[in-house]
Amino acid sequence: MKILRDSTFIRSLLLPFATVLWLGLSACTSWKEVKPPVEAALATERPSEVRVRLVDGKEFEPSAPVIRSDSLKWLKLAGSGSQPPVWGSVALSDVQSIEVKQSDAVETTLLVVGVGVLAVLGIAALAAAVADDPPPPRPTSTGEPVNFSCPLVYSWDGEEWRLDSGTFGGAFLEPLARTDVDGLEHATAEDGMLRLRLANELWETDHVDELDLLVVDHAVGTEVVPDGSGGLHEIGNLTVPIQALDDHGRDALATIRAVDGWGWESSPTGRDTSIAADVRSGLELEFTRPAGATGATLIVHGNNTPWASWLMQDFVSGHGRDTERWYVDMNADPAASRALGEALAREAFLSVAVQTSRGWEHRGLVWEAGPEVAKRQALRLDLAGVDGETVRVRLESVPLYWNLDQVAIDFTSRSVSVSHVIEPGRARMEGDGRDVRDRLTDQDGVELVLETGDAAVLHFPVPVVPDGRARSYLISSTGWYRIFTSPSDEPARPEVARIGTEPGAVSRLSVARLNEALAGLEARAALTAMSARSDLGGRD
Repeated sequence: MKILRDSTFIRSLLLPFATVLWLGLSACTSWKEVKPPVEAALATERPSEVRVRLVDGKEFEPSAPVIRSDSLKWLKLAGSGSQPPVWGSVALSDVQSIEVKQSDAVETTLLVVGVGVLAVLGIAALAAAVADDPPPPRPTSTGEPVNFSCPLVYSWDGEEWRLDSGTFGGAFLEPLARTDVDGLEHATAEDGMLRLRLANELWETDHVDELDLLVVDHAVGTEVVPDGSGGLHEIGNLTVPIQALDDHGRDALATIRAVDGWGWESSPTGRDTSIAADVRSGLELEFTRPAGATGATLIVHGNNTPWASWLMQDFVSGHGRDTERWYVDMNADPAASRALGEALAREAFLSVAVQTSRGWEHRGLVWEAGPEVAKRQALRLDLAGVDGETVRVRLESVPLYWNLDQVAIDFTSRSVSVSHVIEPGRARMEGDGRDVRDRLTDQDGVELVLETGDAAVLHFPVPVVPDGRARSYLISSTGWYRIFTSPSDEPARPEVARIGTEPGAVSRLSVARLNEALAGLEARAALTAMSARSDLGGRD
């Protein structure tokens, strides 16, 4: 139950009850008093188990529970660890009591008795802690398979929180910590102030060392797009492809010409792990080249699929009973961690090649983008050796790893500089209002640690937009995250050991796991059909 130790769930329970105790309500005299500050009390009084009793008498022990609006939500784990967990949910009005077992005592302490009490107290505590901030949005992953990726960033657009980024994806080990620059499509300043919400809604622990707001003032009619190394490109005239074929020669042009939510994904079926062509997937695109163009900037608008994030969790959990030791060893060996990260990047990032007179030549990688929200990323292309009026580009990765909404080229783009780098003027945790600004202002190893359900609201003072200029907001964030897996005593799977050392191992593992999943779906479909025929026969 380690994931519970600093969770918003525990804080949201103890904070309102501490308030009640401070007011001296006699109904809570059996409680062990929690005195302010609540965070200090939690440092020594951390519950190790939580048990929920419903009004109908049912009991259960949820894993990683969190309070979301009027509901209690938790992660429902698969027993074997081979399937991703999903969010479970129950209305707070159906909860009779919640009990917490202290790790240093056998007895349990009753936290909630009475229908609806928790909802009332929780809302009141939140309102008191951050009265000037809008309420949090509905969790992105609630009711869906839980993704394993990175911290989520919401932007306040003046009316509601909008999911805008999943930041520093791919940094799943401490030595892989990196700085990520990501565009904010929905960020809107009000009265000189811009709000962001940094949240962990996934089954992981997020470590955020620094987070800054980047302000870029640029020409009207252009946009600013970051690349994987943090460089910024001012984009104005996009050229869409005239042809796009997938690895099976099928036309994919309609799916990637515009940002419209209709994206391209590779087919998961008909793949054999022993055939090299079947374990890679991608697109070949043709663009009309303007006369005299010697360089270009590729623009990719897309993200990773849920399958990609689940396979990463499957890789980590594949270490079996050695998972904890694997984490310790990898975090203590930066060289080994970087070698693994580079091997995963070569296969799972989006590899980009350009056809020249010498054949296909590698030009770079489009970084991992997480499954929660589509990212717009740039990659500068050197056109040396490209002859004629057509530029042919090949995109390639692991099958079913990417969803691509748009791929285009700007032959006239230019690099652009940041106008302002702004630290958060205020950063407070939701639920208890704890000030965490000092944990986000420097790359000093003093991190903001977010457990599942934790979130912080950040305020940035921004200057007025200069006359005749347009403005783009981006975030620069530095950190890493640790994926949690279901406890398992199973030994490590042999294919896990090959990842990072054997070329193509990630792609073959993905196809093998896809084939297993498809076979399972076919078997269930056959059983369903047999059951339906049996039911029809019985009625006849």
